[in-house]
Amino acid sequence: MEDNIYFKILELFGNKGRHFTTEDLARELGTSKRTIYTHFSSKNEMIDKTIDFVFGEIMKYDNSILESNEYSFQEKLEMFFHNLPDTYNISAIIRHSDDLQKYYPESWRKLNVYLNSLWDGVIQLIESEKDKTKKVNTVILRLILTETLRKLLDYEFVAKNQISFDSGSKAMYDIVLYGIFKRNDSQKKE
Repeated sequence: MEDNIYFKILELFGNKGRHFTTEDLARELGTSKRTIYTHFSSKNEMIDKTIDFVFGEIMKYDNSILESNEYSFQEKLEMFFHNLPDTYNISAIIRHSDDLQKYYPESWRKLNVYLNSLWDGVIQLIESEKDKTKKVNTVILRLILTETLRKLLDYEFVAKNQISFDSGSKAMYDIVLYGIFKRNDSQKKE
């Protein structure tokens, strides 16, 4: 049930921002407010633990990719890109970032620390496999990935540009891994 609590909090925060209530959460979960308070002492703690849950799941998966010997370097990079936060609906929190900054500043700082470190595994993998890539400035790569992801999680940006998170993240993935030049058939097989 615990994972379900976090997904419901994400859903409620995405729909109502800071205005969701413990009563809303209890109703969604089919339980009582008292039960909710056995897990959390406040709404602030609900949001904080939800952010930890989302990024904890991402980091667990990323670490399993890094530690695995089953996959090639390219397969590992692809797996990192497929494990982006929208899978866990973090965009629901980003959508209400103004409220988060104003009313839950510690949670906002925590979210930013996680977003800034999200690409650590990719950078670590690239640096450990330098012989398999051309020389890459990983500081710039991290900047490109982080800022692109932030824009793809920005509801207004995505709506204004009529792109989806999935299509935007696939475009980012294609550009980062394969560049902007057309590939011939022999390059596509590599």
